[in-house]
Amino acid sequence: MGLEAVFFDLDNTLIDYAGYKLRTATAAAEELVRRGFPDTVENIVMKIFDVYDRHGMEYQKTMYAVIVQYCLKMREAEMFQQAAIIEYNRAKFAGIPPYPEAHGVLSELRKMRLKLAIVTDGPRNKVFQRLLLARMENSLDLVVTNDDTMQAKPHRAPFRFALKRLHVKAQNAMMVGDLMGRDMEGAHRLGMLTCHAVYGDTDRRVNERKGGMVKKELATSVVPNFRINRLKELPPIVAGLMK
Repeated sequence: MGLEAVFFDLDNTLIDYAGYKLRTATAAAEELVRRGFPDTVENIVMKIFDVYDRHGMEYQKTMYAVIVQYCLKMREAEMFQQAAIIEYNRAKFAGIPPYPEAHGVLSELRKMRLKLAIVTDGPRNKVFQRLLLARMENSLDLVVTNDDTMQAKPHRAPFRFALKRLHVKAQNAMMVGDLMGRDMEGAHRLGMLTCHAVYGDTDRRVNERKGGMVKKELATSVVPNFRINRLKELPPIVAGLMK
């Protein structure tokens, strides 16, 4: 039997998450500087990404962790913190752009009668926010978040959860993602086909470096079955695997 399901990582695979984090951090930093904060936009952005590096991209006290470093008076610090949060949220809720071909590719795969899922390490509330902001909430059959298994990729649990819920065997499913050590490694362990989203991996590294962050990725010896430089390269690959 051929391919029956395609699983996607969300961040830096269907949406430009690292670019969004850089834009929101820059918006917050520019607002701080506009209000007289004692530093440059570039330095503030780097401090925001330093917090992300230490605590993760979903950290909920990022602006506090940045502003507390400047030892300002309490009232002044609080005003700056809330101004940064407001501007961050303005930029955030303006929308998280999906990759230009994402909606078309998902639609094309659905026409092939494939089962489509998101398998992500993000928390449920943030993941569904991003799906809504990217207008992807109705494009998928299943969304698996960290809250569903309490295990992060490359652990087998998130992949097994998705396979079980969609009633698909591992050999009949493909994982598409930007992270070799998480997406490709985890899917490979279960015998799934793997497709490395090279474009997302590249964009993530470029945008994180602009924020001064160079993350050390999980090591892996896995060689993906396929590599794509644009999302539009995926449907022809998938079509060939369904024969």
